[in-house]
Amino acid sequence: MAKVNGLNVRLYVEGYDLSGDANALSGLGYTSELLDVTTLDVEAKKRIVGIADAEVSVDAFFDPASNLSHAVWTSNSGKQPTADQDVLVPMGSAVGDPCVGLVSKQGTMTTTRSPGSAISASATYTTSDGSGLEFGTMLTAHDDTHSSAGSGSVMDGGAATSNGGAGYLHLFSLASGSVTVKIQECATSDGSYTDLVTFSTVAAAAAPTSERLTMSGTVARYLKVTTTGTFSNAKIAVGFTRL
Repeated sequence: MAKVNGLNVRLYVEGYDLSGDANALSGLGYTSELLDVTTLDVEAKKRIVGIADAEVSVDAFFDPASNLSHAVWTSNSGKQPTADQDVLVPMGSAVGDPCVGLVSKQGTMTTTRSPGSAISASATYTTSDGSGLEFGTMLTAHDDTHSSAGSGSVMDGGAATSNGGAGYLHLFSLASGSVTVKIQECATSDGSYTDLVTFSTVAAAAAPTSERLTMSGTVARYLKVTTTGTFSNAKIAVGFTRL
């Protein structure tokens, strides 16, 4: 595999695309407690793995426009949000490229002004629901717009897996109607696809929004995104991680 630059990284939070404000991401990974279990009969430390944690730190340019970084990081009400936040970070521009997802609490939001520079802002997201940080694969090319009900490109996962998975949906906008977004699976690329994950139906007035859903059992080799309903112009981003 070739090394990858950072030109196609994006940041999606709660159905908002903050990529146009963010300029750096850091700490996007795991930490784990290492528990000391050293016994009398050894001469060096022995440890076992304890609870895992995960966090992503975001550096950005301060942007007070509606639905952009400042509004999202202050919950569109002037205060830091306290509810769980769905975060999805695509790390490439094509279906099948890697992504990172987490359900998190926003821990910090700060702004900084230095002489001779633009006002900057930063925020941190720390995993909050017990699932940790999840590396997966994008099922959309960054984001896709479905003008009406239909299917996206097929993603080849290489092989079927047996431990379930988690799907992330970010619905950025919906011009009209109601849309249901699904992740479908098939053992062959051109066979009959069946529903694997069905996200909640969303009406236009509810966008932007996001959701993470999990499923257990077997996940087939081939996956794709399908939309159903009567609607126009659903702009979506979907990622999936095999657990």
